Amino acid sequence: MILKNIIGTAGTRLLNALFSFAILLLITNFIGSKGLGEISLIIVDVTIIQLFVDWMAGSALVYFASRTETSKLLIPAYLWIFSIITFFGLLGSLFHQFFPTTLSLLVPQGYELSVLLLAFLNAFMQTHYNLLIGQGRIRTYNILFSFQIGVVLLCFSLLLLFFHQLSPLSYVEALAIAWAFSGLVGFYMIIKKIKRFSFNSWHSLTGEIFYYGLQNQLASILHIGNKRLSFYFIRVFSGLSPLGIYSAGIQLTEGLRLIGQSISLVQFSAISNSRDAEFARILTIRLMKFSLSLSLLALIFLLAIPQHLYQHVFGVAFGAMKPILVALSAGVLALAANTIFSHYFSGTGQPIINVHANTVGFVFTLVFLFLLIPRFGYLGAAITASISYSSTVVYQAFVFKRQTKTTWTEWLINRADLLELCKLGKELKLKFFY
Repeated sequence: MILKNIIGTAGTRLLNALFSFAILLLITNFIGSKGLGEISLIIVDVTIIQLFVDWMAGSALVYFASRTETSKLLIPAYLWIFSIITFFGLLGSLFHQFFPTTLSLLVPQGYELSVLLLAFLNAFMQTHYNLLIGQGRIRTYNILFSFQIGVVLLCFSLLLLFFHQLSPLSYVEALAIAWAFSGLVGFYMIIKKIKRFSFNSWHSLTGEIFYYGLQNQLASILHIGNKRLSFYFIRVFSGLSPLGIYSAGIQLTEGLRLIGQSISLVQFSAISNSRDAEFARILTIRLMKFSLSLSLLALIFLLAIPQHLYQHVFGVAFGAMKPILVALSAGVLALAANTIFSHYFSGTGQPIINVHANTVGFVFTLVFLFLLIPRFGYLGAAITASISYSSTVVYQAFVFKRQTKTTWTEWLINRADLLELCKLGKELKLKFFY
């Protein structure tokens, strides 16, 4: 069942990676590096708001979905979403009145309300996604996820090619339409499975969700800080166009992360629904090997592409992506391991370990951002990212080894791993070519 879910998720992620690549091509060729820089800031702003939403409507929902009635989880999640969006709306109004210059560095001018709308739609959608994952309904989640990005690509293409709306607003509108539809469909898929609505004791459950979510979100906030704080530094020290180039490089490498994300999503669902510590340990080791091996192969392929091809496909301004990819390569492998470790600790009810690990990474991020970005620009940001991700994974690996008594030799690929990997490869071949 786990292998089947991994294959289904991998297929979905591969399809979505192709859609995302097509969207990136449209942005770079029709909107340009400056427009991509604005879009990147908008997405980072939405991501930051979502971090606070996820405190009560994120991984905590995944964890509790198999432990309590769904109807009891919806009330605190919805109330929390409205509270967070209202808070950031008021905060944006205060900044607009008293610190307009600072606000323009954080949010592209004229897109303040768009960010709030996207944040609300994303929160509504992600809440239902998390419940589906927690309930083990991976197939339904995969279908919805593919539907979402397919709608983004369709609407974005129409706005660019038929309505000639060649600005970041076209991408914002495409996201809004896709997230709204996906959120509503997700709501229906959750509601139709509820046999009876019970709201008894949801207040006490809210406290448990709050405590679990607090630890997870501290880890997530630090993790996103490690990944995205550099965007604001590049915006300040270099401008929107260099930010767009860096963002394009980041999006290509994050396409490789789909491998680890596909595997870890199934891992998280399986561990959250299990109470067997040895099962969680063995599963994590096996999936770590899969994730790193496949990510390494994909990374080698990406780095083998000559620089002039990037210029030909994305435009002359984006030829500088190749050095960014090289500088990010160590970070790509570190993130492939990080997502497996993070879902292990979250799935076993130990999100505090991820907080500690991401704190280590965040310290490295803060130090090297100030040292490298003012001098080397986006290359400095890429090097900083690799250092930060690597330090995070080293911490997680040592904690995992100490807790589970795992020996270093268990991380080596053995015959059983190769057989499982071949089995996975055959299943993928059958799924995609027959």
